[in-house]
Amino acid sequence: MNNYFIIGKVNEGKSHLFNLFSKTHKTISNPKANTTIDVIRKNILSENFEYNIYDTPGFYKFSDFTDLLNKISTLKLENIEFIYLISSFTNEDLKICKKLHSKNYNILLFSFNRIDEKDYISNLFNENFTNYADNFSLLKKYLSNKNKKQNLNVKNVNKKTIAIFGKENTGKSTLFNKIMNLSFSKTSPHLHTTRDSVNWDIQYKNQTLEFIDTAGFIRSRSKRKNHDFEKLSLEQSEYFIKKSSLIILLLDANSESRLDLSLIGSLSRRNKPFLVLVNKIDLIDNKTLYQHKFLNYLSSNHNYYSSLNIYFISALKSSKSKILQIVNNQLHNKFFFKTSYLNKIIKSINGELGKIQKNSKEFKIYFITAFTVNQKNYFKISCNFKKNNIKPHIKSYLSKILIRELNLKGVNFNLIF
Repeated sequence: MNNYFIIGKVNEGKSHLFNLFSKTHKTISNPKANTTIDVIRKNILSENFEYNIYDTPGFYKFSDFTDLLNKISTLKLENIEFIYLISSFTNEDLKICKKLHSKNYNILLFSFNRIDEKDYISNLFNENFTNYADNFSLLKKYLSNKNKKQNLNVKNVNKKTIAIFGKENTGKSTLFNKIMNLSFSKTSPHLHTTRDSVNWDIQYKNQTLEFIDTAGFIRSRSKRKNHDFEKLSLEQSEYFIKKSSLIILLLDANSESRLDLSLIGSLSRRNKPFLVLVNKIDLIDNKTLYQHKFLNYLSSNHNYYSSLNIYFISALKSSKSKILQIVNNQLHNKFFFKTSYLNKIIKSINGELGKIQKNSKEFKIYFITAFTVNQKNYFKISCNFKKNNIKPHIKSYLSKILIRELNLKGVNFNLIF
């Protein structure tokens, strides 16, 4: 498949051109300089043609362009071509285009305005879209014709989309880059480093996984300095969350707050599988105590609508294979239930438990919540007994009922009260 990178100096209109191609995944187009800071990809697909188009950060000078070209090279893509966007052709543009030409890249010269061919060296370019009333329509038609599908009977790829979501500075871009093995999404301790949602595919166990690094949700309104960027960033995040097969909610082990609970609650109401990854666990001294307190905090404050799947990780130190295994397990997880459904079956469970309790106080369940913590499954049972007073035969019988009601034969789980 051909890959077309839109490049050019700062504020030439690269994001605007990208958005004309992409009707769904639109990047933030703004007159402010350096609005785009990451490489953004969109697959352009129809019944007759397919290609990828990329929005890129603008550059001021030749050295900035060299850095961008090196970054594109690390992506190890085949069939790379460049759409060089200009408003007027300068000596700096000439220098950059000569560099690309010397490396045998195909270059398409494009401008939103009319530019006479005598103002640039046309031999540097494979095609010129600079001298017509509607340059964009001609470029779009050219790409459609050049990228016609050769085989219309290709089977659909088994593709899953995973959106990484969370508050600002929780390590979303660090996690994304670890999974990609690339410095693809810019990382920084400053707020709102990621503005546009960055997406990329990897192959894992005969399936294609598309990961999306979304903009951070800034919890404090007083910290929201760039309201136009932030509004558009959150709209992008919302689009990808709706589209995703799995949501990863990334939390920071060093800064938990009530907002974590509200984010978990809002995601669980979407009736879509999601993971809670608690990041930066490597910075916690007593990890066992921390995890115990964290789970108690969640279980005593939650009002969830679906089961929780929680893992404690370090985006910096955890291996790529471990993270992908966690994601894959959740994509094929059998231990996923809506809490509302679990609580619907409580009445019948209490009825069955009453049959085996003779000459003793009735054991009664109030709520059931499902947890997965570090790949171990739990049912949290809220009941009228203290856990030390619950007899073993009650626990055993309750486990058998849950296995039968929830079709959990062969699935290991523990009961916690």
